Amino acid sequence: MPSKTFTAVTVNNAHQSQSIRLETESSTAGKTHAVIYDDNQQKQIGTLTVPDDTPYGIELFGGKGGFMAMITAPTGMQYFALPGATVGVSGIELVLTGSPITSNAAKQKTQRKAPTVQQHTLQATILGAGLATRFERVSGESTQFSKPAVPLVGTQSVIQLMADKLADSGFETLIVNTYFKPDSLKASLQQSKINTIQYIDETAPSGTAGGLRKMLCDPAYAGILDRSKPLLVAQGDSVSDVDFGALMNHHKAQNAIVTLGCQLVEDKDVDKFGIIVTDRSGEDGQSGKITGFQEKPALSEAKSNLGNTGFYIFSPAAYPIIEATYNRLLTNAQQAAKDAGEPVPEAVLMDFATDVFPAVLAAVQENPSLGAFWAQSVSGYWSDIGNPTQYIETVHDIYAEKVNLTLPDNQAAFYENGIVYWQGAKQQVEAAGAQLSGNIIVAIPFSPDASC
Repeated sequence: MPSKTFTAVTVNNAHQSQSIRLETESSTAGKTHAVIYDDNQQKQIGTLTVPDDTPYGIELFGGKGGFMAMITAPTGMQYFALPGATVGVSGIELVLTGSPITSNAAKQKTQRKAPTVQQHTLQATILGAGLATRFERVSGESTQFSKPAVPLVGTQSVIQLMADKLADSGFETLIVNTYFKPDSLKASLQQSKINTIQYIDETAPSGTAGGLRKMLCDPAYAGILDRSKPLLVAQGDSVSDVDFGALMNHHKAQNAIVTLGCQLVEDKDVDKFGIIVTDRSGEDGQSGKITGFQEKPALSEAKSNLGNTGFYIFSPAAYPIIEATYNRLLTNAQQAAKDAGEPVPEAVLMDFATDVFPAVLAAVQENPSLGAFWAQSVSGYWSDIGNPTQYIETVHDIYAEKVNLTLPDNQAAFYENGIVYWQGAKQQVEAAGAQLSGNIIVAIPFSPDASC
């Protein structure tokens, strides 16, 4: 725990795999010098010097996404420093050991090309209701941003970039489910190219397929989905330049009831992804009818290298299967509660991986005339910004032109020497005379009154 001289410092071990400790070494000339330890790894991970009268707040945070230090200025601006970062501002000196995050060496510079414009449906949905526990503090209570709403390229957020990609591929109507910090998400989508955006505002988590279930089963959202047309599903925390129009065209060409977009992953990454197993009947020798799934298997046990990207397409024939699956889940849960003498639930969670996809696979195996349950390998950039490290790497990739995105004209205002600046932060850093290097995100918290 910090000594009493560290009134500005909080040590927050929010995840049991972390055990961060601050140990005072000395106090000189109105400053206190300390060493940061990770007791679980039994090693020093940084040093910290703090003026005794500093107006800044400092938090050493060990969460699901790993260790970071957060320095909050009196203006509200925040420095999120990851291992490998140094921050010097107003007498505070923070040095964290670690290797600098760089652009992904396995990713190549993108080939700029226009997306395919599909003409099979206007509707898509982006999943935006996740809690993003691995992304705390960068999103959440510290910044008041939901993860999909955090700035990524200039003033554009993660979810806005996804929405714009869908618009470029011929999708005009977007359905977004929200739960955590919805104001920031909705504000960021005000800049989107999408013509019409409808929201499913959830008051409790409902599972990864909860938004789709509500479109199909909840009278409050009757009519929000055109049940005569396919629906494309995208993740709100993914960064991608995948050609969604081409994916839709593959879906139609295969007469698929459901199509899952997938991408080959390196052997070293197989155990980090949901893996899709196919009969490899597609023209590329990887895509094909789905025969099974593996959740983050060891490489020695993996039957495929096809990682699930989280991009799905559902045909109208799939909608009754999803409804029936949910009704069965709810009925079973209600009966179990009655048998146990517990309160009977009015709703239950439903997930794509554990509930929807097994039901679809069983249905097409029983009745092949429903259409193919298809996995289509897609090319292009794809990154899940699951934690701050992945976020910074993805930003590095974007500015290294490895993603087919348009960069802002004033790049230095948002990204310089590997430092990520949210809108307006660069000017405040320069005014404060801060010295920064390494893996740092400089954030200005969301304000509903701020212009988008």
